[in-house]
Amino acid sequence: MRNRLVDTIRNFAIPATLFLGSPLLLAQTSELPKAAQFSKAQTAATASDLSGIWSISTGQPSWDPSDGPGAKPDELPMTPWAREQFRAARPAFGANQTFENPNDPTEKYCDPPGLTRLYNFPWHFTVVQTPANVFIIFEYLHLWRVVTMDRPHPKDPDSTWLGDSVGKYENGALVIDTIGLNDKSWLDLVGHPHSDVLHTVERLTRIDHDTLQLELTIEDPKAYTKSWTSKRTFKLSSEPLGETMCSLSEMQDFQKNIMDRTLPSPPAK
Repeated sequence: MRNRLVDTIRNFAIPATLFLGSPLLLAQTSELPKAAQFSKAQTAATASDLSGIWSISTGQPSWDPSDGPGAKPDELPMTPWAREQFRAARPAFGANQTFENPNDPTEKYCDPPGLTRLYNFPWHFTVVQTPANVFIIFEYLHLWRVVTMDRPHPKDPDSTWLGDSVGKYENGALVIDTIGLNDKSWLDLVGHPHSDVLHTVERLTRIDHDTLQLELTIEDPKAYTKSWTSKRTFKLSSEPLGETMCSLSEMQDFQKNIMDRTLPSPPAK
């Protein structure tokens, strides 16, 4: 396994002051290893400007490209293991939605939603680009990802909620390759599972000033018999990022006072 302390020092060579727009940022990035730096000409030629607050559209809780609303969630090409996991899921969205005894790990336990589900929740995110790392900051749960630029994956990555993400610029798109994900989250809001060999490739492209496109390829041979690609578009928002935390006590209160009240009353004896 990797030495976490060494990796932490290496991956966070740029301090958190960059989020505050510190004038020290240019001096700090100049101290990075030469392999991690871009020349001004190279940056202009390869790095699309993905900055802004991006609004996640609603109405697509599933990553199935032929069934975004999740009306037919059992039609993805699942392996027997994945189909068994899917049948046990009790989601609040899609064709199998239920408010009775839900077992969504995020809604029930406030577990992190995992990499792919972060793009399903109707909250905002922003992208902060530096030569060495790209940071994707999500309003939902105040989660943030680090995409390390132009390096290979480690041979034995830790298994984590958001995995090990490496990036590069290709034809104007930010291409993010992620492995090392644990299997504790759902793939989407309708309950599709994934395993610990999930491999994703994201292509983020600013197709015009107000529109960001995500092309997501999902590959997981333990859970699905073939890979597939889905697309989402996000719109530029004038609203700032807000605070959206996951509080287990609030989740339980919502279940008791809102969701449980929508369930049919038991028959009178």
